[in-house]
Amino acid sequence: MSSMMTDDASDLSAARTGDAEAFGRLYARHAPVVLALCRRQASQAEAEDACQEAFIRAFRRLEQVRQISDLRPWLYAIARHVCAERRRSDQRRSRHQERIAMDCPASSTVSQAPSVPAERAEMLDRLDAALDRLDDRERLAIHLYYLDPNPPAAAAEALRLSRTGYYRLLDHARRRLAAFLQEVKP
Repeated sequence: MSSMMTDDASDLSAARTGDAEAFGRLYARHAPVVLALCRRQASQAEAEDACQEAFIRAFRRLEQVRQISDLRPWLYAIARHVCAERRRSDQRRSRHQERIAMDCPASSTVSQAPSVPAERAEMLDRLDAALDRLDDRERLAIHLYYLDPNPPAAAAEALRLSRTGYYRLLDHARRRLAAFLQEVKP
């Protein structure tokens, strides 16, 4: 068992008894990847909210984790579920706002100032569009590579892949991502 899994096992056990600091350590270890998963589906602020919501739900359901090797996939599944719920809610809200806008068009013209320089925002939009075209396993392999301190171990837990299998998947994902980035060039 890796040291991270050992740490997760002891922190999960303590968190189940109400130890907030132990849950905080679980959060610190796993939040970067959960946030990255949420970021692909929402703006920065919305992704942070979704990440927080995922961990709140996880905290309430810690007893559902049967084996420590299930922790990462379980957290990622909760994050995907939270994001899907938020996306459906946003779609309902948008449809409602469109109906209102049709009834009162003058009130719907609110402009928003960009929060980041246009060039950077465009690059991030291209990256998001390219990442969205990857399947979940490929996207997770990339997120783990850039955000997890031990990507092969994380992939073994979350994707059930050997070290070699992980690097094969990562290589494939990077090649596809590069190709997609070339396609979405302005």
